[in-house]
Amino acid sequence: MRPLARLIGLLMAGYVRLVARTCRVHGPPVNQEPAVLAFWHEYNLVAATAAHRLRAHQHHVSFSTQTFRGEVMTNMLAALNAGSVPLPAEGERVEAASLAREMARLGREGASLVVSPDGPVGPYRRAKPGALIVARESGLPLQPWAVAVRPAFRLGRRWDRHILPLPFCRLRVEEAEPIVVASRQPLRPLLTRLQAGLDDAAARADRGTRRATRQAEPSP
Repeated sequence: MRPLARLIGLLMAGYVRLVARTCRVHGPPVNQEPAVLAFWHEYNLVAATAAHRLRAHQHHVSFSTQTFRGEVMTNMLAALNAGSVPLPAEGERVEAASLAREMARLGREGASLVVSPDGPVGPYRRAKPGALIVARESGLPLQPWAVAVRPAFRLGRRWDRHILPLPFCRLRVEEAEPIVVASRQPLRPLLTRLQAGLDDAAARADRGTRRATRQAEPSP
């Protein structure tokens, strides 16, 4: 199955480049510094598109699963000059902190890190502490992200209702205030802040894209 995963990954990378090249970006400027980008799992493909268009100078690294879908995403990221850290296969017991430390090591070496706080299997839009651990271990600020696109398809049968962007779409990135996690800082209070930041950024991105779409529509 690996050759098939590689082929699909390469095709998806080509599709991301097409959407990134043809999309119309609107909204506020995007943070260009190394950071831990945190966004809901549903944004994975649109965030890859946004990062390729708006942060192409940064080398991004994210987690990936050891499933067929994960192999597809790993190949897609490699074709987009991004990297990945594999999560353990189903049934393997690996301490979450050790995975975060591996990701953090890459951050200390200059990469920008990507974490979906509700991934890889949900619950939907409920933040878990992994992104905060990565930020604390790497010393990079945690940057909550949200990406809205119109038009787009929603894959409604997936747990995350994944978003598939379309060529020539409108794309908007909204960011919440960065979160700096000090060494040995307790994470529970920051988890509430991360949840609120992600929810707020998602709401602002959706509102801004709807408004821009209405303004672009011809008057009757």
